[in-house]
Formats: sequence, C-alpha cells, structure tokens
Amino acid sequence: MSSHRSHAAAILPTARGTLSMATYRALPSRFKAVHPRFSTPSFSTLMMGVVASAYYIGMTLISDNILQDSITSLGLAIAFYYGITGFACTIYYRRELFRSVKTFLLIGVGPFLGGLMLLGIFVKSCVDLSKPENSESGDSWFGLGPPLVIGVGFLLLGVVLMGIWRAAGHAEFFRRRPSAAAPDALGSDAPRVRTHEDLPAVV
Repeated sequence: MSSHRSHAAAILPTARGTLSMATYRALPSRFKAVHPRFSTPSFSTLMMGVVASAYYIGMTLISDNILQDSITSLGLAIAFYYGITGFACTIYYRRELFRSVKTFLLIGVGPFLGGLMLLGIFVKSCVDLSKPENSESGDSWFGLGPPLVIGVGFLLLGVVLMGIWRAAGHAEFFRRRPSAAAPDALGSDAPRVRTHEDLPAVV
C-alpha cells in the first residue's frame, strides 16, 4: 500500500517541479503548459505520470526490494534541495535582511535555520542509510546500503544532466536574476516578481 501511495505522491510534486523548471528555462517550454480549465501543469503531470508508472512497474518486475530502497532514498534528495533552497534564500537576499524585523526573520533566520536542520537530516540519513542492514534487502552495494548508493547516484546524475543542459546552449538558466520576492515580503518598494510571462520560451 505504501508503494502505491508513494507512486501517486511522486507525480504531483515532480509535475510542479518540472513546470517551474520549464518556466525558468531549465526544461523545454512544453513542460510549462497549464490546463486552461483546471490551471494545473497538464503536460508535466502527464509526463511525470508516465515516468513514475514506468519506473514503478519496472522496479516491481526487477526487484521489490530495490523499489523500496529507491523510495527510501528520496528523502536524501528532498532534504538536499530544500536545504539548498533555504541557504540560497538567505544568501541571495543578504543585502535586504535588515530592512525590517519581519524581513530578517522570514527571509534570513527562518530559511537559514531550515537549511541547517535539513543539512543535519541529510548527514544523519547518509550515515544511517550507509549501513546495508538498514536497507530493505540487507544487501551491500560497494560496501554501502543500496538506498544511499541510489540517492547519491541520482544527485550526481542531476549534476551531469545540468552540465549537459548548459553545454547544449542553455546557459541563461544559470545567470543571476534581478528579482523576485513578493513585494509584501521585502516591503512595498521591493522589485516586482517575475513570472513565466516575462521569460522567453525555450525552443
């Protein structure tokens, strides 16, 4: 039952993620298509559903233990990218932090503490998942637990794909952007939030 819930739950956040990535030119523009009636990421949801279904069925046929270990490894990715986001928020808006107490707490202290907590969770999870006995099968891959190998492997794969995307002529995604907190978060004179309508499509 937990596998079915994890499979279904994987579709929604990844669809939102690919929508956001396409909006900021990290994926082809097709992924930022929004359903005209339901205002949901239509193409992204469809594609993530296909990918999640194919992965779930494939791993079930190969090994249910590997499937469960790969689901366990997702926690590493979640802790990693949310933790990075917390630190990035504080660093990016470092010159705005002392505009007000509200700004300092919501854009400085809160995200930074969140990043620290997730960093601690990431490190603790790496230590725990490195032990083969904590895996579903108890097997050892390269002397480590399969969930750690799978989790770190996918993170490294992401770095490779990012490099390929940049080398393919999409360096604009990696440039610094001049925006983009909501005006009521930084004050009334804060820069306007950029939306996908402000950005040229990927061809």
